Amino acid sequence: MLGSKKNTNSKDKTTSLLNSIVAGTTITGTLHSEMDIRIDGKLEGSLKCSAKVVVGTNALILGDVHCKTILIEGKVEGNIVAQDKLHIQSCGTVVGDLTSNKLIIEDGAVFNGASVMGKSSLNKIDNAKQRNATTTKEVLQAS
Repeated sequence: MLGSKKNTNSKDKTTSLLNSIVAGTTITGTLHSEMDIRIDGKLEGSLKCSAKVVVGTNALILGDVHCKTILIEGKVEGNIVAQDKLHIQSCGTVVGDLTSNKLIIEDGAVFNGASVMGKSSLNKIDNAKQRNATTTKEVLQAS
């Protein structure tokens, strides 16, 4: 085809992939993503992302977020678990509990909740989830 370029480098293809929820869009329910995602609209529900999450300046998330890293410029009302880094910029607002290995809260940011830091805290959360899943299976099997 005219003007098309064939990209043979698969690394470039995967690093340029980005999901985006634009301003004026509202999503209700649980959102799952394996790749980076940017939210500039409104999410009413939980977000589970295996990569980086960016919450834009005018974005609003009403629900829990589980991700690798997160940068918050907008507002999140819910608990956040970030495996690597959680960064609230000066224009960001979080109302909920935070769990992360690294936490950055810039001057001017709003944070109302509790925070737990360190890899051991993430391991405790994973272990508790596994225990709860096992207990649930045992209860269902006994019924």
